Amino acid sequence: MLIIISKILADRATVWDAIRAADRPCESLPPDLVRFSAESRPVVIWNLTRRCNLRCAHCYMDASDEMTDELSLDEGIKLIDELAGLKIPMLIFTGGEPLMSRHFWAYAFHAKEKNLRCAVSTNGTLITPEVAVLLREAGVRYVGVSLDSSSPEVHDRFRGVSGAHSRAVQGLINARDAGLKTGLRVTLTRDNWYDIPALLKLALDLEIPRFCMYHLVPTGRGRGIAERDVTPEQRRSVMRLLMEAALELSDREIEILTTDSPIDGAYLLEMLKGDPERLERARMLLMNAGGCSAGSKVANISPRGDVHPCQFMPQIVAGNVKERSFRDIWIDNPSKELLLIRNSRRQLKGECGSCSYIDLCGGCRQKAFYYRGDILETDPTCMLELARVAGRSEG
Repeated sequence: MLIIISKILADRATVWDAIRAADRPCESLPPDLVRFSAESRPVVIWNLTRRCNLRCAHCYMDASDEMTDELSLDEGIKLIDELAGLKIPMLIFTGGEPLMSRHFWAYAFHAKEKNLRCAVSTNGTLITPEVAVLLREAGVRYVGVSLDSSSPEVHDRFRGVSGAHSRAVQGLINARDAGLKTGLRVTLTRDNWYDIPALLKLALDLEIPRFCMYHLVPTGRGRGIAERDVTPEQRRSVMRLLMEAALELSDREIEILTTDSPIDGAYLLEMLKGDPERLERARMLLMNAGGCSAGSKVANISPRGDVHPCQFMPQIVAGNVKERSFRDIWIDNPSKELLLIRNSRRQLKGECGSCSYIDLCGGCRQKAFYYRGDILETDPTCMLELARVAGRSEG
């Protein structure tokens, strides 16, 4: 799920408001935050390809420059038609590197013809001025570019290719100059947590209107650097910084948010305890978001057509769109594994199961699976004082 800190603290979500704006109303989008679609209309994250021109240390797809099994053009077009018919709120093209998909432009322009909102998640290195203009002409609502350090050397080392930093920054600038809504995205690790202020300043200096911090999820190559995840105190420190920035920059054209950790919402409420009015509004918005969206408000489709509860759960395959329709897989005949994820909040164990924030958090189920071997177990990356929070629910 996304925690739009700027929206919660300062009632600003300019990029999200622009992304969901349309020529016709979309009934599936309530007014606040993101991914509030019903289970019948999830945001769909489609990994078009495993191909990538970088070799990122944390890649959940374990992407490479090799061609692998992907949907055919006809299969992909059929999928877009179905998703448009379901009126999903957003289709996110990603990879690998989505711009390396041989069918990317056909899909993007077809989605535009079907009035399907689309965003692109990219490493930014292939966004030339010409590509940026084509993205705008294809009706892409938003382009998110990953940048993992303000230092070119650190970013390039993490991404595995020299020059990746300068090309990503230029890609952001090209997308911005073409009139696209853009965002700078960073995955938090022990190697860059102290660099968040500099990256936020870079986004401000470049007039990039969205700053999104991702939490490390140990999937794919991310499993190999799981020990580089931040400590609870480092995570708290960064969250406090982002909260302060959201308030201090409320008059600037920037939206600050985090993703891949619903715990951020619970921590935000903990920090607002001395401000009852803001606390109540924040709780309402976070309750509306409902915690982890995997298997309900968000769906993932792999390059070969496998449907997963989210992009970080490759071990759970609900079906394949080459064999069954997405509607049948997701709505009409969901698998028991998908239903388990969808209904996991009622069955959580340990501290997550007894926490007073269970209704708006529930932790990350994939982190519980990786660290504890049980998708229903406690998320051990929680930065709250678990015993205290659980005890308060009993008092």
